[in-house]
Amino acid sequence: MTAVASISNEPSRNSPFVFFKARYIVELTGKRAANLQDFVDYLQTANKSSIFYHIYHPLLDSHLVPYEFPNDFSYWFSDTLQDKDLAEQVADFELPESGGLESVRRILLSRIERALRDRIMYDVRPGSEFNFLNCRVVVIPTGIVAKNVDELADGISEASELSIFYHMVTSRLFRESRYDDFSQWIIQNSTDTELAEDIRAIDPTTHVNVKSIQQEVMKIFQRYMKQKSFGRI
Repeated sequence: MTAVASISNEPSRNSPFVFFKARYIVELTGKRAANLQDFVDYLQTANKSSIFYHIYHPLLDSHLVPYEFPNDFSYWFSDTLQDKDLAEQVADFELPESGGLESVRRILLSRIERALRDRIMYDVRPGSEFNFLNCRVVVIPTGIVAKNVDELADGISEASELSIFYHMVTSRLFRESRYDDFSQWIIQNSTDTELAEDIRAIDPTTHVNVKSIQQEVMKIFQRYMKQKSFGRI
């Protein structure tokens, strides 16, 4: 049986970096919003995994969502409520510096509640309600382990999109950290703080898919290693 790790596990000092990947098992909640007020009411108490799934998981399925409205919330506002302004307000949702998914919830509610004051409320036609989903995150070791920064770079280049997404997005959000797993491990286990900060500064939400995130991380590593080899660091 495959060992399953806790999502709360984080890279630690004086330990190898263990690469994980995650599977996202979708679960129905039975909560359906027929109008914007319903949506706000459900969002206030929604499980954090629901917010995560609807806002960030579409990065893994980028071919299924329109580029201009890249998360489930913004797409429903645009396509069903026909509210392009509100859709645009929640379309670009970068990872928060602190607070994780609770911070995301607060920002979402603030933007949507402002819209409530200015819009006429109406119910969508039956069958077009927004269905809130939860997702269960199952974390699995990949077998890839890195003992130093060079091995970390090799591991990232070999890792699957599920692994990159877990370490750059999922783990960071659920740990409520301003650091992704890669940059946190580098800070704790090397003197390459500039490298760590460059990786941390990557905003996954500006990328169209996970492969693009992986390529940006590798470009940072390659640039850093090249500078180091010439003695510029």
